Amino acid sequence: MVSAARRANPGPRAAASAQRREAILAAALELFLAHGVRAVTIDELRERSGASVGSIYHHFGCKEGVAAALYVDGMRDYQHGFLRELEASASARAAVEGAVAYHLAWVERHRELARFLLHHREPELVLATAAPLHAANREFFAAVRAWLAEQSARGALRELASELYYPLWIAPAQEFSRQALLDGADVQIAAAAPTLGGAAWLALKPQGGNK
Repeated sequence: MVSAARRANPGPRAAASAQRREAILAAALELFLAHGVRAVTIDELRERSGASVGSIYHHFGCKEGVAAALYVDGMRDYQHGFLRELEASASARAAVEGAVAYHLAWVERHRELARFLLHHREPELVLATAAPLHAANREFFAAVRAWLAEQSARGALRELASELYYPLWIAPAQEFSRQALLDGADVQIAAAAPTLGGAAWLALKPQGGNK
């Protein structure tokens, strides 16, 4: 059995392996954004990342595996932070507005990765991400739905059909982010948080409520 201390402090080989994995993913992000997943070759990944072909296959199995890991890792990072925002908020209003601010700040902080997540869904990538993304989304959306149900049950949020919360809450920030990244302008994405967060709260607050 591996001790907790060893898990918390991986040895040099494990650390080096993790660094190689990150280098491959960083190189892949640059190449995929420039050329698309289909056009990039393993040899280009090797040259850009400095990793061996064997290392690429060891970590990811194939080029599509690299793309899938990049996509799923990014989504999981975003989802974990979103849930932390809900858990840390002192009120429904703080959570609604804070989640919008978090979304925009995450996109601002990870512009290139967000561009990949929002604008690159080639068939090869859709197929490669299907299973791991389904698992991640199932856990994430179950947690968000549970939070929404709890808040609406105690009257802290407007009671709606579950499928209506996303269009009113996060979809405007998502579309704003998508368009800002597509235009390529140096837009301060996070600066839209007060406006979009406030609009989300107006849409979701209970009738006559300001909790």
